Amino acid sequence: MMTDQQMVIKLQQAFDSGVDLSSPKAFVTYLLGRGEKDAVLWFYKPNSVEFDFDRYKKLVAQLIGQ
Repeated sequence: MMTDQQMVIKLQQAFDSGVDLSSPKAFVTYLLGRGEKDAVLWFYKPNSVEFDFDRYKKLVAQLIGQ
């Protein structure tokens, strides 16, 4: 499992590449385009097929607050 800091780094890389982080779909598409299938799973709730929107929004807010 990736740490929150590592996830923020992934978000920063996406942001630097021009990805609209207000759209989780755009971020997931970015990761899949880079072949980072495992990284996508880190943004899902444990033992679930549900994307963790609350955690995603929290990490995006943390990135923007930097």
